[in-house]
Amino acid sequence: MIPKQPQDLTTEWLSAHLTEGVFAGASISSVEIQTVGSDVGFLGDICRVIPGYTDDSGPWPRSIIAKFPTLRPGNLETGRHLLAYEREALFYRHAANQCPAEPPEHYFSIESDNPGDYLIFMEDLEGGRFVKQVDGLSFADACTAMQALAGMHAHYWESAKIKDVSWLYDFSQWAQIYPATIESGWPLFLRDFGYLIPEHLKSVFPIANGLAGKLFTHLSSQQPVTLIHGDARMENLCFDPVTGHARYYDWQLVSSGPAAHDVMYFIASGLEPDMILSRGEELIQHYHQMLVSHGVDNYNLADLKRDIELSVCLLFGFSSMVGNLMADPGEAEKAVVEATFPRYLAMMDLFNIADIVPELGQRLGRS
Repeated sequence: MIPKQPQDLTTEWLSAHLTEGVFAGASISSVEIQTVGSDVGFLGDICRVIPGYTDDSGPWPRSIIAKFPTLRPGNLETGRHLLAYEREALFYRHAANQCPAEPPEHYFSIESDNPGDYLIFMEDLEGGRFVKQVDGLSFADACTAMQALAGMHAHYWESAKIKDVSWLYDFSQWAQIYPATIESGWPLFLRDFGYLIPEHLKSVFPIANGLAGKLFTHLSSQQPVTLIHGDARMENLCFDPVTGHARYYDWQLVSSGPAAHDVMYFIASGLEPDMILSRGEELIQHYHQMLVSHGVDNYNLADLKRDIELSVCLLFGFSSMVGNLMADPGEAEKAVVEATFPRYLAMMDLFNIADIVPELGQRLGRS
């Protein structure tokens, strides 16, 4: 049986299952479970596991993070629809410990034949420096985070490691997944957060929502392919206390796809609107310089900006996903959306998206 919640992680269960890899030779005599964060996650819930060992001098981890599918019924259904749980479990099993974005070390994971049932044990990043999404990143931190993305993208650029491999989903699959998400989530976003949409964009949202599938297909077929995080935002990374490197976690939307999507979403979700408008171009150039320094020589800056422009159009559909995940919001959910949605709008303004979307269908039809 796969434990469904932290209290299911008993001393007996851990003793029976944590027996290989970094736990080889360990004898677990007790366990303490700690809550991580004040709220459950959007798609996954985590806890800190502190094992007591019979031999306390051994080399085994002092603490572990255990990650479960969320217990919130609506979000659980969304996670299953997005294949989020399978994506992350497969990533940790096959790629995490070799990934240049330095995700938490994968210790152990199990899953069942029931879609969406899984449990991952991974390295505890407790010592890292975290930044809350409502606060926004400094430009220096954003550059460090971009450097990590560029290193990962370059490592997997057009690589056989991520092409047609059985464990990795393709970015184009969102073309089948997103329409249902938009259909259910867009009315909820309008109901709960419609007051945030400026007047000049109210007619643009339905057009862009209707083109989301074509956008995913285009970005998957016309551009170089690499490993993308898929949810590269500031609350899915921390800064290592020793190296200062950005370390990415929460790989539930990982896929093979266009690097520009990670770059776009990182900027649109992490920087304050005034910084996006004043220094967004500079950050994009910094990312491209890092990409080139890692050996990518077949993707110029103009190509990157073109693909970011198209990726920005996906923010309309992503708002529908927010509608699903944040339905009937409390004060905490409102604070997150009210902090982040203006950043989406600034990214749209940076690329003049309101003028592009009305002609987007013709543009995609010509490609």
